[in-house]
Amino acid sequence: MTALQRRWPLPVGLAVAALVFGPLFTGPSVPPLLIHHMEHSLILLLAGLLGIAYARRHPRLYGDPTWLLGVIVLATFSVVLMLPDIYSQVDAYPVLHTLLHLGFVTVGYFGGYMAERYSPRAGTAWTMLVVMMGVITASGFGAPPPHV
Repeated sequence: MTALQRRWPLPVGLAVAALVFGPLFTGPSVPPLLIHHMEHSLILLLAGLLGIAYARRHPRLYGDPTWLLGVIVLATFSVVLMLPDIYSQVDAYPVLHTLLHLGFVTVGYFGGYMAERYSPRAGTAWTMLVVMMGVITASGFGAPPPHV
């Protein structure tokens, strides 16, 4: 394992920490839905990469279908966390917004880890799929249509 392979999780972890705890320093905010989804997609991506890295550094037997149950549940939960109705409830409270970000870290990390434990490279596929879901839904998922 090269030095880069050993060290890349540290800056990724620091970036995750900055994104997660950012609301505590920026205070209450109501960013546009597009920004919210993109920020949360980035958190899912970085946390998923950390989960994948951990699974690859601690290889075990692959193929246990039990891991798929967790992967499906976490993918579904990632969609629920992106509902704009949740955003409107937490944006005014930096601590709640930080907890929401911690939820994305948890989902991203364990989703990437569990998928990677099921099959090599499945963690990468799962992480890319939930990130694409966040990017696709950035155009207004869950938001009511504008009134004419």
